[in-house]
Amino acid sequence: MHILGRFLTLAVAAFLAGTAGHAFAAGEIRMKFAGPYPAGHPSDLMAKQYIAEIERLTNNKVKISYFPSEQLGKAKDMLSVCGKGVADICQVHITYFAGQLPYSNVIVLPYWTTATEGSAIFQSMLENSPELVEEFAKYGVRPLEGHTTPSYDVATVDKPVRKLEDLKGLKLKTAGGLFDNIAKRYGIIPVSIPAAETYESVQRGLVHGVVFNYPSIRSYHLNDQVKYITNGMRTGGYPGATVINDKTWKKLPKDVQEAIMEASRTVAANEGKRWDELHAVVREEFRKQGIEIYDLSPEQRLEWARALEGLDEEYIAEMEKRGFSKIRKVFDDFRTTAARIAR
Repeated sequence: MHILGRFLTLAVAAFLAGTAGHAFAAGEIRMKFAGPYPAGHPSDLMAKQYIAEIERLTNNKVKISYFPSEQLGKAKDMLSVCGKGVADICQVHITYFAGQLPYSNVIVLPYWTTATEGSAIFQSMLENSPELVEEFAKYGVRPLEGHTTPSYDVATVDKPVRKLEDLKGLKLKTAGGLFDNIAKRYGIIPVSIPAAETYESVQRGLVHGVVFNYPSIRSYHLNDQVKYITNGMRTGGYPGATVINDKTWKKLPKDVQEAIMEASRTVAANEGKRWDELHAVVREEFRKQGIEIYDLSPEQRLEWARALEGLDEEYIAEMEKRGFSKIRKVFDDFRTTAARIAR
């Protein structure tokens, strides 16, 4: 009985492992798509459109089951969820894996402003810089699509920011990592606070405001508290990517691979546009609510950008020290791409 029980256990495990990835049935390719975002989030909407586009372009040869809201794994585990074949396709927060994906993390550097710009730059990098593909390959995945939010803005409760000097000494909630390095260049004191605790921290005066994009300010109801927003400075934007299990990818027919890449390019472009449109809608809501929004002039944008001089070399030096020897080549590719795309 013991031997039979063990045999059955191994048989079940083998079956589950075999069904974890893609499956072929009567010419149909079935895959699992895992997302960390809750229902209604912009990236949840993106995932649904992505799936529909892949199915349309493959004439329903590919059928994808969608598992949002961390059903197949936490956001911080999405690389391994995909690499181990728990899901075939996963959405990944790039900054969550800054130590594992330092070449992709270069997209945070503030050489662009809008989500349309950032998304076009990131997608181009994923397709044309082999170093990015190589760093994903270490985790058994291949990047398909990359997009960003708009560059973050400064939102404050009591003090309007109209001049560069106004930023000096402000305690603001930031997203950590490179975002902190950028904030410090402006004279901001970055404060690390979990997103869920930001409202209370602002309310209690532990911070003077936040460095966030408009939709995030609204999502956390911070527009109930902030009175001023300074728009147009470059503080970095949040990048996301969609990856596919490398073994799954290599088994796909060439026409299916081409269809998935076509869908990926379309989705990346649409997602950048969607974030910018949402930014504009929320901006108008804030104005009607009475929040003062100050737009930097072109001259101010150039002046404020000078505060960031040396930030890129600082990041390159840090990564080289940690053994990422190709970081300068990746940065040069990024800067060239940004100069071609960003205004």
